[in-house]
Amino acid sequence: MPEKFTDTIIRALVRFFKAEWSGAFVAILILALAIEFSTSGRPFFHPTNLMTILNNSAAIGIVAGGMTLVIITSGIDLSVGSVMGMTAALTGYVCSFWGFPPWMAILTGLSLGLLVGAFQGTLVAYFGMPAFIATLAGLSIWRGTGHLSTGAQATPKLPINFDSFGRFNPFANLRNEYKEGNLEGYWETFGSFIDSNWLNFFRTFQMSMLIFILFFLIVSIIITNTRYGRYIYAIGSNAVGARQSGINTSLYTMMTYMLCSLSAAFGALLFLGRAPYAKSDYGQMWELDAIAAVVIGGTSLFGGRGSLWGTFMGVILLKLINNGLTLAQLDTFWQMVVTGLIILLAVGIDLVRQSKNPKNVRRLLVSVSSFMAFLTLMTPASLFLRAQISILEHNASKSIQEAGEKLANGQTARLLGPKEIDYFQQIISSNSWISVLCLLLFIVSLIPIFTPNKLLTVITAIFFILIILPLIKIDYSVTIPFLIFGSIILIISLFIDIIFERARKLNNSV
Repeated sequence: MPEKFTDTIIRALVRFFKAEWSGAFVAILILALAIEFSTSGRPFFHPTNLMTILNNSAAIGIVAGGMTLVIITSGIDLSVGSVMGMTAALTGYVCSFWGFPPWMAILTGLSLGLLVGAFQGTLVAYFGMPAFIATLAGLSIWRGTGHLSTGAQATPKLPINFDSFGRFNPFANLRNEYKEGNLEGYWETFGSFIDSNWLNFFRTFQMSMLIFILFFLIVSIIITNTRYGRYIYAIGSNAVGARQSGINTSLYTMMTYMLCSLSAAFGALLFLGRAPYAKSDYGQMWELDAIAAVVIGGTSLFGGRGSLWGTFMGVILLKLINNGLTLAQLDTFWQMVVTGLIILLAVGIDLVRQSKNPKNVRRLLVSVSSFMAFLTLMTPASLFLRAQISILEHNASKSIQEAGEKLANGQTARLLGPKEIDYFQQIISSNSWISVLCLLLFIVSLIPIFTPNKLLTVITAIFFILIILPLIKIDYSVTIPFLIFGSIILIISLFIDIIFERARKLNNSV
């Protein structure tokens, strides 16, 4: 007897949410669609924009890939950003001032990364030092070493060879060669195709993106098909049991820290391939971005579980947030807020997946709708607060001036003209009531989290839909996709119990 269509969908959903990367994928999908419908001008899914995201993800992606290996072993490496900065600075220094050829400078940088990893891995694996302490110390040591060795100065422009790791576009070179008539045979045909189809893909392609993807492919194959991969998962799951089964846990732990630092050094090379010069302050706070990408991708901080492809999606999600909020013309500081909330959401999905409790799933979905309500609040609240702060700064500077005090340059810049004051007053008056309404929506959306009543959930969903009308009236279309997603998610949450019950029956019938 053929299986019902609904049962097929339920089986597919169960298989999907069992994957560690499912949380990151859902977050990417929701956020990408919301940004696509809320931005004006160039759409989010424009090939140029997508290529930009991939190009910008390359360096941090390589660093996050190495971090994934360490976290799988239940470790942590807080020094990767500093290792990246030190490697970038010293690679540029030996190339610019010591006269090293580019290939030797690159080998020097990579070797430096390996040595740092070996040192920190030895402290953790053989001396029993907590990874948090060993790498936290490394965060300061390697950043300071980079500053001291180069005098905290940027090196001159690097040789063009470094472009091969970054902005180099082989398709552009091939097109130029075709135009000059230097190609023959197959290459001439390919050059003709590129010349006649100079698409956004060919125009915006960079080598850093290709290296980024190849890195994840190779490392993913290694950890899923080799002894090393099996051993690090075993160490992360149960280090004592792995040791008793004959695995040299100290050796493989040290190797993992070496690979992590090597990845940071390699990420520095990709960054140098796109940067105008080398400097020791590169990679600041990248250790937090790397950890965030790994966690968002579903890798457990307790070790023994995770995947490179989850991390890949985590990196893409972080850059998507940055790119999308920029397209939406929101303050860059909102990116930090949204990133933190996305991390909580991704970890929440992971926890819920492990609990297998429909009540927890329902609460998680309601939490997602609350997140959508918060995103709705961002635009009017941001405009209202900016205008309020500008008026207050103007009044404060005016009071200082009237008191006979001389204004500093920064204070002088805060003085507004009559037209600017009228403009900010209009923003305040037009956004005050809508900010209150969106804030009320956010508060109401929190109630079903703590009181998972179906009637309250329905009322909240209706509230989401009703607010769309006044937002359309005042031309705040940027917020409408978030409200639509929020209401849909709330409606889905009402059927979670039915879906779970059917999934159990299907599972028992197998």
